[in-house]
Amino acid sequence: MKKIFDFSNSLLKNYKNFNIEDIEIMISENTNVSVKSRHQKLENIERSNNSSIGINIFKDKRKATLTSNNIENTDAKEFLEKGSAMVKSMPVDEFSGLAEKEDYTANVEDLDLEDTIWLDDKKLLDQASIAEESMLQNKGITNSEGSTRSFSKNTFSIINSKDFHASYNKTYHSISSIAIAGSDTNMQRDYEYSAAIHSNDLVSAEKVGLLAAKRATSRLNSKKIKSCSLDVIFEPRVAKSILSSFCSCASGSSIARGTSFLNNKLDSLIFKNNVLITNNPKLKRGIGSAPYDGNGIKNENISIVENGRLKNYFLNLRSARQLEMKLNGNSSPYNLILNKGADALIDIYKNIKNGFLVTEMLGMSFNPLNGDYSRGAVGFKIDNGEITYPVSEVTIAGNLLEMLKNLTPANDLLINDNINSPSILIEGMTLAGL
Repeated sequence: MKKIFDFSNSLLKNYKNFNIEDIEIMISENTNVSVKSRHQKLENIERSNNSSIGINIFKDKRKATLTSNNIENTDAKEFLEKGSAMVKSMPVDEFSGLAEKEDYTANVEDLDLEDTIWLDDKKLLDQASIAEESMLQNKGITNSEGSTRSFSKNTFSIINSKDFHASYNKTYHSISSIAIAGSDTNMQRDYEYSAAIHSNDLVSAEKVGLLAAKRATSRLNSKKIKSCSLDVIFEPRVAKSILSSFCSCASGSSIARGTSFLNNKLDSLIFKNNVLITNNPKLKRGIGSAPYDGNGIKNENISIVENGRLKNYFLNLRSARQLEMKLNGNSSPYNLILNKGADALIDIYKNIKNGFLVTEMLGMSFNPLNGDYSRGAVGFKIDNGEITYPVSEVTIAGNLLEMLKNLTPANDLLINDNINSPSILIEGMTLAGL
């Protein structure tokens, strides 16, 4: 990393000599270790240590980007000469260029994003083995795809010609188990995982294994059902994917390109009037937390949806300029949270006569222009307020704009990922089956 920073400082010192107006240098270093246990034996250890540098060069409303993961024999002046020649051939982009000095963060806030506890390979393997052992204790489990325990440490740095220089470290822990239940034509596979910035915040290895086994065995003897219209409950980890599709359409870049069904919908009622969705880059120990956005722009926690109305887009520097909107430092989902609703999940079940609980979705057919949405699904039939039997090989479909209007959140919210949601009910969806 010292070589990279010396190289970067040389770029910054010499860029004006090559008739370059502005320069932006992004540096990242990643150390990753992943240990997998299968059938209670070490299956593999994956280890990597990578560093990379990306340089954006600006001149006359043009932008050129150069990247490298090996600067060992690279001369900074030759790099600048190459960049200067490249930028001249780029098309004019009136929205390119660095931000104003006042838009960059003045202080890198400590969000407690670095775990100082170091786990060696043996400790990682021990946790993976515990997860798999607890999974295999379930008599319905006939095979294992293993349990994996991973750790990574990342360093992100930005230096630019607006006198901005900032850096922060971030760690990431995860543990997962994949279980196989049943045999022959009645086999089911499911998983459980946990992720956190600090290892102490992970769900216990034993619980991850137990839940993976429970999920797989609960899907045995699944049935197909006839096509119909019904009410659908999405459990939290599946509900996140619906929010992700919404976020992609609430991106300033999509709005500026005119490729989103949310065009001209700012301040319009998109959800029910009690729905609140926030983006929280400043959340302490959050999976998606960052002290500034990807370009160093100062950020803050904001509401994306308030009282059901779309209040903000996810804006990067370029899309903010295109849309003539104020920068908000929220260029993408950072700990996005759909706030919990008033009703307990069990009470929502009680009011459903004909429904479907979705526990996994497969494939993806989504048109961001008009919101048409269709996905394969696996889950459980709900009849007269009770879960009755597992269901597989069906497709659920609707229009995302209508789905969002009919969305009701339950009160079982847990904040444990970059996109967070309680269980959600969407009434009147189409199910394609037999």
